[in-house]
Amino acid sequence: MPRSSAKPNDPRVIARQGALRDARRELIVEAAQRVFERHGLEGASIRTIAAEAGCTTGAIYPWFAGKEEIYAAILSESLGRVLASVDQAAREAKSKAEAARDAVAAFYRYYRAQPNELSLGLYLFRTEGVQRVGLKPTLDRALNAKLRAIADRIAQAMTAAGFDAAQERTADAMIHACGIVIMANAGRVKVLGAKSDDLMARYLETALPRQKARARN
Repeated sequence: MPRSSAKPNDPRVIARQGALRDARRELIVEAAQRVFERHGLEGASIRTIAAEAGCTTGAIYPWFAGKEEIYAAILSESLGRVLASVDQAAREAKSKAEAARDAVAAFYRYYRAQPNELSLGLYLFRTEGVQRVGLKPTLDRALNAKLRAIADRIAQAMTAAGFDAAQERTADAMIHACGIVIMANAGRVKVLGAKSDDLMARYLETALPRQKARARN
């Protein structure tokens, strides 16, 4: 077979190498998420993640120093997707009044479709039950900043719609949405004879009434 004439500094070669590196990293992250969902952060190890990914432990360290960094990467990417969904919903809303509701609804819908990402963010895959848990301070600060960015975007939409106490309303809305998702994922919403989407819609009508928002525009 003829040898490839492509040189190491050929942009096509560099692009292919970059794509391969990204694919390997993504393989590790996806495998780690499955391991974390089964065993939690405490029960996982680089060895079990490597086994799940079908690679050696040494293949992980070029990207991540340890399991906490992988966990943080999973959460960071998830929060980035949430922010993008919230921002898009707010920008594409028909009016400022609808933007606040649509932003909160987008936050809810994302986690309703991806409940395991919420569970990872709240460290619910634990044998010890619900407790305050975190990562290294530097990782926690970065993740908290991303969560704050989501809250700020929702609050911005609420302020533009004319709602007062936007930060407090945002916290209330995000906590309410997360609570519904957790209860629904545990099957408790159905046990109570309710539907999660109906509960969220009712909350939005009560907490962010259209009439009040329009009056403040």
